[in-house]
Amino acid sequence: MSLAAATRLPSANPQALRVVVLDDDPVFRTFLTQMLTRIGLDVVAQCANIEAARKRLAQGGVDAVTVDVVLKGESGLDFLKWCHQSHRAIITVLVTAGTERGARTGVDAVFLGAAALLTKPDSRTITGFESELRRIFADGRRSNRPQVGISVSRPMAAAGTARGSKGLQPARRSDLLAIGASTGGPPVLLKLLKGLPATFDVPIVITQHMPALHIPYMTELLASQSGRRVVVATEGQTLMRGMAYVAMAKHLTVVRAGDKLHLRYVDGAPEHFCKPAVDPMFRSVAQACRGTALGVVLTGMGSDGARGAVTLRDSGNPVLIQDAESSVVWGMPGATHALGAADAVLHADRIPAAIQEWMGVTPRGARL
Repeated sequence: MSLAAATRLPSANPQALRVVVLDDDPVFRTFLTQMLTRIGLDVVAQCANIEAARKRLAQGGVDAVTVDVVLKGESGLDFLKWCHQSHRAIITVLVTAGTERGARTGVDAVFLGAAALLTKPDSRTITGFESELRRIFADGRRSNRPQVGISVSRPMAAAGTARGSKGLQPARRSDLLAIGASTGGPPVLLKLLKGLPATFDVPIVITQHMPALHIPYMTELLASQSGRRVVVATEGQTLMRGMAYVAMAKHLTVVRAGDKLHLRYVDGAPEHFCKPAVDPMFRSVAQACRGTALGVVLTGMGSDGARGAVTLRDSGNPVLIQDAESSVVWGMPGATHALGAADAVLHADRIPAAIQEWMGVTPRGARL
């Protein structure tokens, strides 16, 4: 193996997340390595091709890999499939070109299991690219599990009722379902939407951390594969029953006018290095819906959504979170649990049934 194919770097911080950079462009490899190091990660190797990356992963001591989707004569998707089969605990982050084709390929990869997406920057978007890196690698430390994420205490059971709560109770009225997700979120979102019956008609608002370039195609896939009506949220829309709305580019919020709920975009500063972020959405839902909304926090790096979940519960709206076992990263749900804001901690497979129970409907459709 030549030095150009795989450059192994000394470990700078034994507690930092250990990352391999796979890209056939030596200039971009160096650029990405410098940026990852600047935000506190430990780049343990730079690889120019898939063979070099495979050999480095086989040596162990790797927590995450950034993968260029298009390599010279090779496919980053092929590496992704191999990595998920051979090294399931390693987080894979796809790097795509800023084109529609690259965006579609990247989203397809996320539904295959890639944890997150990055779009290669140009001179105008370098600052935003670094913010995306900080969002994806929000904590930057290795956890005590064979996954990455923030180090927070986890519930004793894989699923059930959170400590200090009464669990989910049937709502007196069901106006809105608000969902926040990040790393590993799209496949879970699809599972959730597919798991809800056709009769489920509560409006859904979704904030999924993902570059704006990728949101339209992700939304298209969620709609076509779930059989539900899923659209990119637009400014001023009135929420309609049976519809799901996905945030793009700005913070998505909900406002009430009489008995109607409407969508508003807020072009504010990023929160938790995220834009859109879950916290602004949850805060707005807490104001617009008192006791008539359900908040859901799915897998994701960092802590976005946790403080917003506290606000939701303070306004009478319950919150359920995905459990550690079924999460790619138990960062956002774990942070919500650590703040005591979760009414239930559930495996991803159990979440659709729990949502129906919150509505006062059993999974078979009979009213409780």
